[in-house]
Amino acid sequence: MPGAGLGRLALWWHLRTRHGLDPALPVIPAGQTPGLVLHVSPDAIRAEAQILRRLSQADPGLRIIRIPGPDGDDVGLDAQGAAQVLDRAHAAAVLLIGSSLPPALIAAANVRHLPVILAECRLQPRDLGWAMPAAMRRQLLSRMDAIMLTDGASLQIAHRISLDRSRIAMTGPVSEIREPLHCSETERVSMAQQMNGRHAWFAASLPRPEEAAVLAAHQAALRHSHRALLILAPRDSARIDDLALDIEAAGMTVARRSEDEDLTDEVQVLLTDGPTEMGLWYRLAPVSFMGGTLSGEDTAMRHPFEPAALGSAIVHGPQAGPFATEWQQLDGANAARHVRTPEDLAVTITELTQPEMIATLASNAWTVSTGGADVAVTIARAVQTALSRSERTAP
Repeated sequence: MPGAGLGRLALWWHLRTRHGLDPALPVIPAGQTPGLVLHVSPDAIRAEAQILRRLSQADPGLRIIRIPGPDGDDVGLDAQGAAQVLDRAHAAAVLLIGSSLPPALIAAANVRHLPVILAECRLQPRDLGWAMPAAMRRQLLSRMDAIMLTDGASLQIAHRISLDRSRIAMTGPVSEIREPLHCSETERVSMAQQMNGRHAWFAASLPRPEEAAVLAAHQAALRHSHRALLILAPRDSARIDDLALDIEAAGMTVARRSEDEDLTDEVQVLLTDGPTEMGLWYRLAPVSFMGGTLSGEDTAMRHPFEPAALGSAIVHGPQAGPFATEWQQLDGANAARHVRTPEDLAVTITELTQPEMIATLASNAWTVSTGGADVAVTIARAVQTALSRSERTAP
């Protein structure tokens, strides 16, 4: 491993200078059965719940000691505190969730020959550097019994720093599993009949700065297919009347859901009641553009897995907002179309009229949106294997 000697020196120095900080110890559940010490990085809070759910399903009686505790003290950074936690908890294994590597906790576990599993980890280019912090991280990574990475870039970095390939797996990230949005089946059938086989696309939760881009994209789609239908859900329902005037001024025929206007073949834009009945529109529209992702308006952004769970192919802009992990997954799996400009949006919407292309995107998106549960199961199984191994080798 590059810089192994420097890494050992950096770790020794860190442990020496951070000794005796006297952090508050976490709550340790009562009992004599082996415990699992769990360290959660700030970047992995969302993954924690799913992993814990899978662990509790596999072993309802498992004692889990979480670091940092509610007070925020990270005993994993203090040599004396980390040792006390492992001993008092009768720890059988350590699970690290996220990219943080608590040096004292890892070192104390190594001394006690406890397996250490690192999950939901993203490596960065800086981990390849020659500074002491990077060298120490590489040294700590080399001490893991298993490393589960979130992405291909992290896997490449792991190979470049010569980590043991038998201990590395690229599982992908643990993503939030969402129940499909509901809708009235009677309403869905009725609307599908009114659409009469027309190609439709849905602009979901559209903020005002993106309205012009979406209307221009639909005009481009109409030049390609004169029966194309845009279903538009404005982010702000108070915009409905003014937006209807803008649509008409652009030379397109509009029907307003709020006025119960008929969806005839002449209607080119169906203006919905805003962010309501989203499950209905995702089901009806083969393609969905996710509002807020062009302009970066976080408050307009819907979860990317909403359309993914309902079979709608996804188009999104360059702004990820709070859903960077989900967009990374979808884009990496060819499960969404990424556009950078309003002009790109017009081209993409015009292109996405081929059923085969739409079906591939939608199928890939559904696979990604349900895959987070599999990653959590994989992590839980690795922990169970480590716990069993520790119990067999315990004196």
